[in-house]
Amino acid sequence: MREVEPGKAFVLRDHAGLIARKYASAVLTVTVIVMLSTMMGFGEGFSTNLIIGQCVGTCAFAFTFSALVCLRWKGPLVQMGGAALAMAAGACAGIILGAFFSGKDLFFYLPEKSELIVQVVILTVMGGSLFRFILNSQEKIRQARERIQREKIKRLTIEKKVVETNLRMLQAQIEPHFLFNTLSNILSLLDTDVDRGKVMISDLIAYLRISLCKSREEMATIGQEMEMIRAYLNIFKIRMGERLSYEIDVPDGLRCIPFPPMLIQPLVENAIQHGLEPRIEGGDIRIAASARPGTLRIDVADSGLGFHEGSHWGVGLTNIKERLDTLYDGQARLSLGGNRPNGFLATIEVPHGTD
Repeated sequence: MREVEPGKAFVLRDHAGLIARKYASAVLTVTVIVMLSTMMGFGEGFSTNLIIGQCVGTCAFAFTFSALVCLRWKGPLVQMGGAALAMAAGACAGIILGAFFSGKDLFFYLPEKSELIVQVVILTVMGGSLFRFILNSQEKIRQARERIQREKIKRLTIEKKVVETNLRMLQAQIEPHFLFNTLSNILSLLDTDVDRGKVMISDLIAYLRISLCKSREEMATIGQEMEMIRAYLNIFKIRMGERLSYEIDVPDGLRCIPFPPMLIQPLVENAIQHGLEPRIEGGDIRIAASARPGTLRIDVADSGLGFHEGSHWGVGLTNIKERLDTLYDGQARLSLGGNRPNGFLATIEVPHGTD
């Protein structure tokens, strides 16, 4: 016995399920037609009409399906003509079977009811054609929806790859500049304050370890991101001294929540570069995470100069917005505004806890 290939087995099962659904629809349609016909006084009563109707419907369905399989390589006109002839032949065969199963003699139909036979055949062909048109239309709609869904998945995959590429480019822009400045500070401190230089080296190692490892992954956690930011801020704390203070407020219950890497760090970097470093007295940064039903919120607030017309934020914010849109399918947002009494507030909100 020849074995069926696994791929073909799936195809056969899919077609069998589709045929079964179509046949079930045909049986239901015939039953409704028989009920309406009986109520209008057509035929010999409900039970007889039902038996004959189902025999006609089953034979017409089987004949039509067989004809379409045989003519599947032909043109649409040939298929339509073959299907119509198959329906007519199936109706005649169904009438014969119906007479047998309902206990009627075949001559019960002739000659007085020959007109009835013609009507049944014509109605079968017309009704079957309409039924086939409806099913084919539904199938085309289903295929169109599947095609649209596949295109959407393909588009989102491409967008995701583009955003990931932008993330790598952003890191390539951030890290050399940050590294050069930090290494320069370390060299200076090793000549003047060895202990502080060692602390800065430790913070730099901690930052790079988390940053380089998690940048290769699609998701980090809130806790990992905050540890990276803490090391990042410690480095700037040594550089800026008393001009910089910071607070990180993240409840323990939120630290294990998955979160995309390198979304918060650009906001902290902007707060320092555009808000606190240009300000003579510096200021403070507060990073807080909170959750409410369905939403996780990250706030990055500073007491610096604030955002004003003409400020340049680079590609950081654009990159964050694009990544949020892609990763959360438009359900996340980045909000920007003023902080009271002065400074700037950036807020990221993403879906959370909604399965």
